[in-house]
Amino acid sequence: MTLNWNIFRKKHILIAGVGGLGSIVAEICSRIGVGEISIFDFDNVNHENLNRMIFKEKHIGKTKVEVIKNYLNEINSNVVVNEFHGDIMGFELEDKFQKQMKSCDIAFLCLDNVPARQYFNSIAIQESTTYIDAGMLRSGMGGYVHLCIPKKTACYQCNAVKTNDIELNIAKLPCTASIPTVINIVASLQAHHMIKYFLQFGTVPDFIQYNAFTDEFLKSELKRDPECHVCGD
Repeated sequence: MTLNWNIFRKKHILIAGVGGLGSIVAEICSRIGVGEISIFDFDNVNHENLNRMIFKEKHIGKTKVEVIKNYLNEINSNVVVNEFHGDIMGFELEDKFQKQMKSCDIAFLCLDNVPARQYFNSIAIQESTTYIDAGMLRSGMGGYVHLCIPKKTACYQCNAVKTNDIELNIAKLPCTASIPTVINIVASLQAHHMIKYFLQFGTVPDFIQYNAFTDEFLKSELKRDPECHVCGD
């Protein structure tokens, strides 16, 4: 089987949240030759971010989008990186976020708070933008990846019960940050789903959960809720 990696040159990828997950996804996208990447994040780098890949002590105080943009351009000078510092729900970015969501080929949901995730989901459904959601568990010892094709598969809102319940399957630890290895595994899965989606090889599961205690992967089939107030009929 021959895979045409050149198709990524014409792809526009949006990443909302460039912390632990989003920064790794952004790096992978730049290394496989994605032509344009739009990154959104309102945060600055601080000491707590140094357990993430990419971020260094010299980056403390700088905006995450600035650090990621410079890093991606060092990897691949041909990639166009659009940086947006601020809250995607804020007045200053609302129109820009919707415009970028409408023009991108696929989006990545890497945000770490529920209201922003719900807003991302509503805009993606509104603009019929396929996206790949991923999240880390509160224990820091696992995560999940979920593909959403608007009006065809379950959206974030349909899936909310599932993402809230998976924590119950993994023992809780007094952990305030995820282990870098676990973050990398989940983020790599998220990017890998995008690669398979565009190159059309293998299968992309609806929902996959990773348990870092047992190194097990659990795949689930999700159904779109026809009465969902975001994507329902």
